[in-house]
Amino acid sequence: MTIIHISTDYPDSFNPDKTSAIKNLLDATASKHDHFVYSLNRTDISPIKVGLGKLLPSRVAGKIESLSDNPKMISLSYEAPSRGIFLKSSMIALADHIAGDIARRNLRPKLVQGHKISMEGIIAYHVAQKLGIPYALSIQGNSDRSILNVRRDLWPLYRRIFHEAAVVFPFTPWALAYLEQRFGKRKGETVLLPCITRQDKILAPAMAENRIVSAFNLKHWRLKNLPALIRGADYVAGKVDDFSLDIFGGGDAADVAIVQSWAASADHATIRLPGAVASAQIQREMNKAAGFTMVSHKESYGMVFVEALLAGCPVVYPANAAIDGYFDDHDFAIPVPAKNQTAINEAMLRLLRDQQQLKSALARWQQSGEAAFFQKRQIAASYAKGLKAAIGRGK
Repeated sequence: MTIIHISTDYPDSFNPDKTSAIKNLLDATASKHDHFVYSLNRTDISPIKVGLGKLLPSRVAGKIESLSDNPKMISLSYEAPSRGIFLKSSMIALADHIAGDIARRNLRPKLVQGHKISMEGIIAYHVAQKLGIPYALSIQGNSDRSILNVRRDLWPLYRRIFHEAAVVFPFTPWALAYLEQRFGKRKGETVLLPCITRQDKILAPAMAENRIVSAFNLKHWRLKNLPALIRGADYVAGKVDDFSLDIFGGGDAADVAIVQSWAASADHATIRLPGAVASAQIQREMNKAAGFTMVSHKESYGMVFVEALLAGCPVVYPANAAIDGYFDDHDFAIPVPAKNQTAINEAMLRLLRDQQQLKSALARWQQSGEAAFFQKRQIAASYAKGLKAAIGRGK
């Protein structure tokens, strides 16, 4: 049974460097469901140049360019203004285009899924209405929160989309809580669905030297709150002997130079930049550290935090973002406000001072079987089951 997927976060011909979160999910369930993807790419255009008339629901959203990447995927590039201007009109125009393309291809889908409520959700809602089939939603967190905070005038539509979905797949508990606080508790099926990580082996925690690690693409140093991480490392170095911070990640020469300058600004800490590490080796590096710290200003999920926990490495992560809500009852995952330097400092210090306690608790969690919830096999099974239930709603 064919399922139509609509996503702005799927690697395609227009942008092959997009996150692999959605692709990993579809690949993991390809043996159970026939997935067909419409991958969206927005080209910025001035709202004055386009004019309101060209973005009415009955018209095309600017210009739409279509490429057939493979028999199971279409890449779409569409023109639309930034900052959510004409968002509803643009999404409805794309829905018309996609519904027409589905009919021309005679795909006969049983379900359509929008992989964010704020954009793709509008499209999936209208495609489902046109085809007379149910729809599902992914709730990604950061992107949805950012757009919904700006487009409050669309909340009545989002409320309807949220509650009428056959099934909703939030990446994290905090993302679901954000929507339910605004639109009310869902009565329909909701399946918490973590992202599939690059590596998900379970490595038993082991005591390590006074070393904390972090990992991100260095071009994102602002988003990942590098200055706060450096200041935190400097604070820890003033309290603990022989402390070091290793920041793994690649980047171009300019990015590396900026991060090196921040590292050099530390008065006490030894900060190393080992460069990018092979995906197969990252968990080994984490296992050899006292803890992992990344305090991003924004983070929808943060696969790297789960990779660390599965690798036996306690983590410090940004509160109200990333994996927040999954580990409320466990002290080996420490949330801190990204703008609270004091909290960041103390949390990083705790990774070292309480290493034995935190790793003992982490070992018990791993051995309890709860860790399987974050591994590929269980995530794929949960997703396939949720899709089957959603398709059943259309019968």
